[in-house]
Amino acid sequence: MPGNLDLRGSIRVWSLSARKIKKTIQVPGAGGTIDVKLIPGDFHARAYTAGMLDDKLYLIDTRAGRATPVFDFATIAKGGWPQLMRMTRDGTRLFITMNVAGRVAMFDTSDPEHPALLSVLDLGGDSGPHYLALTKDERRLVVSDYFLNEDSFGKVHQEGDHKIHVANVTRHALSLDTRFDLDFDVAFQRPARPHGMAMK
Repeated sequence: MPGNLDLRGSIRVWSLSARKIKKTIQVPGAGGTIDVKLIPGDFHARAYTAGMLDDKLYLIDTRAGRATPVFDFATIAKGGWPQLMRMTRDGTRLFITMNVAGRVAMFDTSDPEHPALLSVLDLGGDSGPHYLALTKDERRLVVSDYFLNEDSFGKVHQEGDHKIHVANVTRHALSLDTRFDLDFDVAFQRPARPHGMAMK
């Protein structure tokens, strides 16, 4: 396909029973709303998404069809590319990878309109954190370092260091578990690119 990469920002609200889109919420300038997470137990059915190119965290009002910026990721690292998210079951903690910045941010979302940054886990430049998952007990956060590199045939070349990290999670901070060391460049007979994960 000729031309530059085209990144867009919007959220679709579906009626699953009818299998129809009820509304489209535009997020102008966001440039890639890769993930969205409904806030568990939220009376207003709100959600969060991140604008990959404008460095904003948005609170999504799914009923009113509105996206409101509530945090600026540029205060952590400008051009950090916030991407995938996870929330705790009680809806009070939010974790977001920042692919280009090589970081993972942790927020207190007890007040959804005013999320408070609690901790930033720095995995290093060019690490490329993308996918993340909480363990069942929500005491550990597992992060994979690789987004997408389409090599010579595509437009996206967002590499990572191909490592899997495990972070310890407390109510107020993230800390790297340095005992866990999994590098997909050396774990197999040839380099591999870790992306999604499943845990038991």
